[in-house]
Amino acid sequence: MKETYEAVYEDGLLEWLERPPHPGRCRVLVTVLEELPRHSSEEVQRVLDETRGTWDTGTSLDEVDRDVEAMRETWSRPWYEE
Repeated sequence: MKETYEAVYEDGLLEWLERPPHPGRCRVLVTVLEELPRHSSEEVQRVLDETRGTWDTGTSLDEVDRDVEAMRETWSRPWYEE
């Protein structure tokens, strides 16, 4: 029985993108489809810097929800003027 499962292989481990295959012993064939980029340490630092100060600011969950909803409305706007 042949089944296809999608995963990302990194540092010797498979991270299943959907349901993993059934447990047990089975023969597999691995095909590398594409090499995925790694995040640079500078990029990781930039994301951490951007999120700094978001914890323990006294912002309520309702305020966060309102901010997220406002961002969603912005994202759904067309990118061009009609």
